[in-house]
Amino acid sequence: MLPELPFADELSRRLTFRKRRATQSLILTILLWYVLQIGTLYLGLTVEQWQWLFTTASFPALSPGLVFAIISHDHPPNVTHILGNIAFLWLFAGEGEQHMSGIEVLWFFIATALVAVTVSSAVTGQSTLGASGGALAFVGFYGAHRSLAHREKLELDTSAYGPVQYEALRAYWQGAVLLFPLGFGMYLLGQSVGFFPSGNADVIGHLVGLVLGAGYAVGRGYVQ
Repeated sequence: MLPELPFADELSRRLTFRKRRATQSLILTILLWYVLQIGTLYLGLTVEQWQWLFTTASFPALSPGLVFAIISHDHPPNVTHILGNIAFLWLFAGEGEQHMSGIEVLWFFIATALVAVTVSSAVTGQSTLGASGGALAFVGFYGAHRSLAHREKLELDTSAYGPVQYEALRAYWQGAVLLFPLGFGMYLLGQSVGFFPSGNADVIGHLVGLVLGAGYAVGRGYVQ
């Protein structure tokens, strides 16, 4: 029998969504919902009807899109945007689920994504949609939670290991988890003031999601 390799087991655990069922549900919902969005176009919906159903174009007037915007994406698709949201959820929501219940993961995503698209729509006066706010909330949450609640378990020193040993790779990951929210937050701030190009990105929604996630980790740790 071959020995079990820790790195291979870690990778397998993430790829198969082991102990990550809520995260898996979120990702499948977003992908299947986009198929539904495309399908409605072939059923004869006009652009205005499609926007009313899937986007925040009617804000502040109520419409289904104010809710469904958090799992909707523009058509034609920005593949990078969709895959980016999926990647952030796979990595950070999956890791966050190790410290949350499945129900908490789902409600956390819904609440943070709704706040992100609503604030962005209110501030910019433009229709915003997408799962980015909720996905980035997990980035903020996990980085803050690890640094606040699990400082004693962080093992960032790699001097005793080779560069590709499992312990060293785990230390690199832990360091990246702590630094990425800070670095990405600074990048978003730079986009908001024009230092970096933002294209069609919803910078306000991204920032709101990141801050909400970190704030939730702080408040959660304080209560506990």
